[in-house]
Amino acid sequence: MDSPTVTFSPERCADLHNQLLAKATEHNVNVQAERNISARLLDIAPEFAEVQSLNDLPFYRFLCLLDTTPLTATGAVDLLAPFIYQPDPRTFWTDRVGHEPFFILLYGQNNGDSPMDGGIYADIRSCQAVWHSGISPHFPPPDQWLPLEVILQKSLDAWATGKFYWDVQEATMKTRSWTQHDVEQSVAAFYRLLSNIELRIPSEGSEAHSHRRLEPLDAQTLAPFKISVFAARFLSTANRPSFSFVAPGVRVLTPRLLDEIYGTEASDSERRSHWLGDEEDWPTLILPGIDPVSRGPDSSADQDINSFDQNWGFGKFTVNRQSGLYIMPDTHNSDQVRVPVPVPLGSAQRTSTRRSLWPLDSPG
Repeated sequence: MDSPTVTFSPERCADLHNQLLAKATEHNVNVQAERNISARLLDIAPEFAEVQSLNDLPFYRFLCLLDTTPLTATGAVDLLAPFIYQPDPRTFWTDRVGHEPFFILLYGQNNGDSPMDGGIYADIRSCQAVWHSGISPHFPPPDQWLPLEVILQKSLDAWATGKFYWDVQEATMKTRSWTQHDVEQSVAAFYRLLSNIELRIPSEGSEAHSHRRLEPLDAQTLAPFKISVFAARFLSTANRPSFSFVAPGVRVLTPRLLDEIYGTEASDSERRSHWLGDEEDWPTLILPGIDPVSRGPDSSADQDINSFDQNWGFGKFTVNRQSGLYIMPDTHNSDQVRVPVPVPLGSAQRTSTRRSLWPLDSPG
């Protein structure tokens, strides 16, 4: 993933953080913000006070400008956004980052697991950040880290697009699994892909070739096949190209392929019984491959790859084992994708997991 070039500004990043805090607390008039993260950091790590020109270090200046709410009666920190907690210097350095002294857990996760085991980590030298779930002890490679400002801005944008919202009945922040903005972003990225392909199609003679776009799939045609709500909106919005392939071995879904692939699926298939999101969000194949995933041994030598055909594997989510790009929604994001490939099972589970539909255009 190519990281946007953004020069770290403590002031800009702190302002974005403080705007997020204002959104998180606007329904609680009794909450008073305080600015003491740097003091709390020096309380638990007084050796930092001996660092020369500490106040001139960009990341420390950022911490000095952060607003937070007071700790709860039990000593816990409150949420900053639906997915993350406010910074807590007590958990900046945990056993998980002991081998990376310049990485801190800046914003602990709010996803049912311990906030100390994952969230948004920051490199205090480069001021780059990344979401790391803590499932793996190894951090993502440097090209997957993003400027902290980009991550904070995307969180703030989520309020503007309606992705984040305040649930009045439960008096808490929540997230919608998809919004119209998500659809528009995915369609725009799909069109960029098509345009890049069209630029590479040889033209006849010296005249530029005009490429025709076909109508989107009809929503009524999709309805009988248990298509996820987000996938149906995407497929019925995006105009299709006049060519068949958008990647090696990956095709555009057409009415004919819809009948051939989904039309032969048993009405009681396991895929149709798995709702992965808040709505009827079935796993959905939107860009089919040519071949099905081949059958192979029941186990993989790679301990990080679950067997495709085991009941915990990905096979049950596919349409008759068909390879290709699948929408794999969960309760928070309806535009995540996975890509099982038609090769021996040792590689069949090497899928793009927990990524948005067009991850190069939606870092975060």
